[in-house]
Amino acid sequence: MLILALLLLWVYAFSMPGMREIPSYFDASLMRIDESKYLGNYVPDVTFMDEKGRSHSLLRFIKGKPTALILAYYTCDSACPILVKGTLDATKNLDKDFRVLVLSFDREDTLNSLRAFKLKLGNVPKNWTFGIMKGEDIKKLTSSIGYRFFYSHKDKVFVHPNVITFLSPKGEIVRYLYGISPKERDVRLAIAEAEGSKITRNSFVDLAFLVCYRYDPNTGKYGLNPTVYFGLAGFTLVSLTLAYAFLKPKREVKT
Repeated sequence: MLILALLLLWVYAFSMPGMREIPSYFDASLMRIDESKYLGNYVPDVTFMDEKGRSHSLLRFIKGKPTALILAYYTCDSACPILVKGTLDATKNLDKDFRVLVLSFDREDTLNSLRAFKLKLGNVPKNWTFGIMKGEDIKKLTSSIGYRFFYSHKDKVFVHPNVITFLSPKGEIVRYLYGISPKERDVRLAIAEAEGSKITRNSFVDLAFLVCYRYDPNTGKYGLNPTVYFGLAGFTLVSLTLAYAFLKPKREVKT
């Protein structure tokens, strides 16, 4: 009887006006960046202001270091803080010389909203910088990396891709990583790619990872390189065969 009552209550609740799930006709794939158009391009030298009110030239700011660029808006209470916090967690153990730059694409963001956003994150490393931009610079930067977004007046939120854009020390667009929970391995590989020919103490480890893993543009993540996989399988098979031949008891030949 109790189960029947709960079932009727569930049917009644979802039959009430406003309680039904409204089907969405928005195609999320429209937010995906066409990487073939933007990888290898250079970002424009826009200007942004950091939390202390200091003005920076983007290309001068990132010069000499690979940079993970995150576009977000500081009044967001859903995906943006999760993505930024996820990137914090993914980079906290990386012993590398790189920058993380979080810039707002909302022209209404202020230094106060920036500081409030950052405060909720807790301790932020020194190589992280948060900034705001003016309207014309927002347009230039987002257009240069293929980052599209729009404001939903009904939901009062921005619809935008959740992506980290990796830039070389010269401002070249090297890699995109999608999702709100980046993996440390993927971030390490993307930074290694963004470093290019720059040699660091971790370069040999990074290069080994780059050989073993290959970026999949369909998923926006790194996966095991099939060539390495089959190579390891072949090596293992040959090793087992040789071991079997060596250890197999030999029959005595009678004369």
